[in-house]
Amino acid sequence: MQYWLWSVPPDALAAFARAETFALRMQGRKALQEVRPGDRIFAYIPGSRTLAALVEASGVAFEDSTSLVLGKHLPHRVRVRTLTVLPQEAWVPYEGFAPHLSVLDQYPDEPTLDRQFRRVAQRVLHALPAVDGKVLEFLIAARAGENPEALMQMVEAVRETRQRPRPVAKPAVAEPLAMYTSWDRAQAMEHVIAHVEARGFVYAPWQLAAFVVALRTRPFVLLAGVTGVGKTRLPLLVAEATGARADVLPVRPDWTDPSETLGYRGLDGRFQAGGVLRAARASGEDPERQHVLILDEMNLARPEHYLAEVLSRMELRTPAAAQASGGAESPPLVSESLAPEDAVWQAVRMGPNLGLVGTVNVDESAHAFSRKVLDRAFTLELDAPNLHVWTTSDISEQVPEASRWPVSAWQPLALRLSALTDIRDEQREAIGRAVQAVTEADAILSPAGLGIGYRTRDEVALFVLHAMQAPEAFRTRDGESVDPLDLALLMKVLPRIEGAGAAARSAVLLLLAWASGESEQDRERSAVVQVEAWESEGRPAVLPSARFPRTAARLARIAEGVLADGVASFWA
Repeated sequence: MQYWLWSVPPDALAAFARAETFALRMQGRKALQEVRPGDRIFAYIPGSRTLAALVEASGVAFEDSTSLVLGKHLPHRVRVRTLTVLPQEAWVPYEGFAPHLSVLDQYPDEPTLDRQFRRVAQRVLHALPAVDGKVLEFLIAARAGENPEALMQMVEAVRETRQRPRPVAKPAVAEPLAMYTSWDRAQAMEHVIAHVEARGFVYAPWQLAAFVVALRTRPFVLLAGVTGVGKTRLPLLVAEATGARADVLPVRPDWTDPSETLGYRGLDGRFQAGGVLRAARASGEDPERQHVLILDEMNLARPEHYLAEVLSRMELRTPAAAQASGGAESPPLVSESLAPEDAVWQAVRMGPNLGLVGTVNVDESAHAFSRKVLDRAFTLELDAPNLHVWTTSDISEQVPEASRWPVSAWQPLALRLSALTDIRDEQREAIGRAVQAVTEADAILSPAGLGIGYRTRDEVALFVLHAMQAPEAFRTRDGESVDPLDLALLMKVLPRIEGAGAAARSAVLLLLAWASGESEQDRERSAVVQVEAWESEGRPAVLPSARFPRTAARLARIAEGVLADGVASFWA
């Protein structure tokens, strides 16, 4: 009898159990040919990283293209007999079984247990040594509440198996990991632009491209602007065009702690999950689709109060184990101990296929953001420069069909610059240009206490690298190109500007002169002249002759406030 670990899509387990048939698409089909009647199979759920069931093969592999799970093509199958299906609250968490698996020894080249287990799970179907099978049988039986005598028999079986000489592990089958080899990012981005345009909504192509690239670089994006410019609609439209799932969580002014985002204990003692935790679990149970949670009007309350713990966990992301698409995941979002019936929530993480988007109103009813929040986000401002555009054609026949993006398309090249590998010459040049710009900006801002950290430097450079994969999308509605580095500085550096007094005044004016390309001599005076010229031209959003045209124009607006009342603020 052989033991197997089978990575089962979260939405497929119930269907597999009802049909007494386990199935897969392509990955794992070679291993499936080796499954024989009587072999035992453990169902592993990648999203929640848990063991959920134990079944026994009752036949050999066969092919059948009839629908087994709605929306999934799973032709490679084997009949099974269900032995144990655990209730969801009793699923065995990753931390409870992975450290005990000897199969991980087959991957000594991986530096951590998580990376070793990821290699196992990526195979979809992986043979297990007998000792691992006995250990997992014991854990499932314990969770199922079997009688003590049966559990003791299993303990003895584990001991006996451990004492046997262990055979030399055969190398895993060199089967390539499943991937979307024909997917073209630049073409897919053009499809998104065409889809949104055909739906009758007016966004510049660069705005859509900047949003997608920002969310890929950092899974937290703020969309700022006055009411009615399409802040909530933009992520919904992008999700619609890319096959992602988007949910809206309206923020209320009375949110003063994480109760509504992570959860709380009710009067009956049971844990009530919050909106962010529910979204994280949903994304974990649907790992092949990108998920987006929109925190609508998120500064009606103070984000530092209700979102601080989520942002802190986000900073601790590491490469995701058992996710074939790559990406990174956070530690468990809930740190407190929960009752056994609520323990499933303790394993929920912010996975690689979940992004947070906050819509931000800039008016007297909203709270200001702390630097902690702004440092952890990209901020994209939206306005309505095309109010004269109101006519549309008959869009019902012109809207392109949504084209689902592979979830790997949303994963960054790396979490930080130091983790990049195989850097091409043109990428190295782009990184150098971005790092130089950030370094120069930091030299100007640091004396005013507005210095830039490594996180911001890395994310500016990674944004530019990601933008290089779809460069034509960074254009205006008139077809003029937009510099991604200009946008990255605008979205990551400028929102942090907040201060008063001579130091803040000097920093803003010097930064404006720098962004405009002025020489270092008498930069403050040049900046004052630049602000006057900007005002006389009608306060445009772009200064075409500047080194960084959009960053310079936005700095001119900030400098206008500094010269008027001595206060420097991106959000004023």
